[in-house]
Amino acid sequence: MNINEGPAHRSARFPGAHRVEMVMGTPVGIDIRTALPQRELRPLLDDAFTWLRWVDETFDASKAGSQVSRLARDEISLTDCAPELAEVLKRRSELRASIGKEPAPAGYVKGWAVERVSRALAAAGAVDHCVSAGGDVRVRGSARPGVPWRIGVRDPIRSRRERLRGLRDHSSHAMRTVLFAHDLAVASYDCPDRTNGIAGVTVLGPDLADAGAYAAALFAMGPARAKHLARQLALPKDTQATPYDVLIITSDGAGVTTPGFLAYAPESMAG
Repeated sequence: MNINEGPAHRSARFPGAHRVEMVMGTPVGIDIRTALPQRELRPLLDDAFTWLRWVDETFDASKAGSQVSRLARDEISLTDCAPELAEVLKRRSELRASIGKEPAPAGYVKGWAVERVSRALAAAGAVDHCVSAGGDVRVRGSARPGVPWRIGVRDPIRSRRERLRGLRDHSSHAMRTVLFAHDLAVASYDCPDRTNGIAGVTVLGPDLADAGAYAAALFAMGPARAKHLARQLALPKDTQATPYDVLIITSDGAGVTTPGFLAYAPESMAG
C-alpha cells in the first residue's frame, strides 16, 4: 500500500502534521492535513499514539500481563476488562457468520485501532487525515484543498518482477492501480509465491476493521470461493449499509473486481 504523494506536493500543501512510530509491531503513520495550529496538532498526535500503545498493551497475547492474556488464563473476567475488549470480541464473533471463522485477533485489532484513531481525529476537528499501518489505510477529507487522497495498490506479481530486475518496490511499474477517495478504508494482503491461486486481495469500505477481516478471509481462500464471497460483500445489505468492494489478483496476474471498486480506481488495471 502506498500513499501516492511526493515531496513537492507535501511542501505545497496547507499546514498539518505528520508522525510515524512503531506500534503493534508495525510502523504506524498519521498524516494530518487540516489547517489547525501546531499547538493543537501536536497533542492530537500525542494522544493518538498514546492510545495505540494502550491498545498494544491491552490486546497483545504475547504479553503475559495484557488483559487478553489474563482473560485467557481466567485470572480476570470479561467484566473486569476494558469495554473495548468486549467490543472487539463481540464483533469478531459476529464476523464468523459472513466469513466462516473469527478473524485473527492481531490483524483485526490493528484495523480496529486505526479506525478508532481516525474517528477520534475527525471528532477533534482534524477532518483531513490519513492513518496507515502496514497494509491498512484509513483516509478522510482531502490531501490538499479539494483534492482526494491517492492510495496506490501494489501488484504482487509485478512487484516480484521489479525486485528480480533490481528495481525498487514502490516503482510505479509495481502499482496495480491508484485509488482516489475522500473517505475510505483500504485493507490489503499480498504474496506472489502462494499456492492457493491468489496473489493479492484489496478490500475497500467504510470500516477498516471489517475490511481487514474480509481481506484476510479472501486471501486464505481459493479463487472460486473468494470471488463468491467478494460478490456477497459487494451487495448492499439494506438501504443504510455501505457495501465493501474487492480487487482479487490471481497467481497468473489476472485481476477481478466488484463493480463498485472501479468508482475509486477510474484507471484501474484490474483486467
